[in-house]
Amino acid sequence: MSMRLLDRILLTLYTLAIIIVSLFLIIVAAGIIPLTHIKNYINSIEYGWEFAGILLVVSLIFLLISIKLLFSRNKPKAVTGTLLKNTEMGMIKISVNTLDALVQKSVRGFQEIKDVKSYVIPEDDGIRVRLNIQLMPDVNIPGISTAVQNKVKEYVESTAGILVKEVYIFIDNLAAMQRSRVE
Repeated sequence: MSMRLLDRILLTLYTLAIIIVSLFLIIVAAGIIPLTHIKNYINSIEYGWEFAGILLVVSLIFLLISIKLLFSRNKPKAVTGTLLKNTEMGMIKISVNTLDALVQKSVRGFQEIKDVKSYVIPEDDGIRVRLNIQLMPDVNIPGISTAVQNKVKEYVESTAGILVKEVYIFIDNLAAMQRSRVE
């Protein structure tokens, strides 16, 4: 269970408890339940270890939930978020998924590349791109790496207008050469 889901469940339970207590106080304030009945009920409770233990546990649970909800914050989604670009006509938001699609398109044009996985890392003033590439056999690795870096940088910057600060390439594997069978 993710922490975000846990926070939502705790917040829902906590809110329901506060609603019940608030409704009870409204009913008492309106005089629907006389205050003397409440006093008589409280006086009839036998104070013992069981009651004190239950009261302590319930109080501690509410205290811990309160502290947890007080310090839990919504963290911004950096990876799945958007990048902002200001123009004289207004603001443009470009999703990281869109930038990733542009990176993929620019890399897929190379015949020497069999497979690619790309990761776009947004930053304040641009993006960094990480590519895990599987190459075809007998490829000049330094040459294709430089060509891919230049193509990704040029294509994304010209298409999206977002500065590409770095294109990091990791050559993951060389594709196995398929041998044709001679019969």
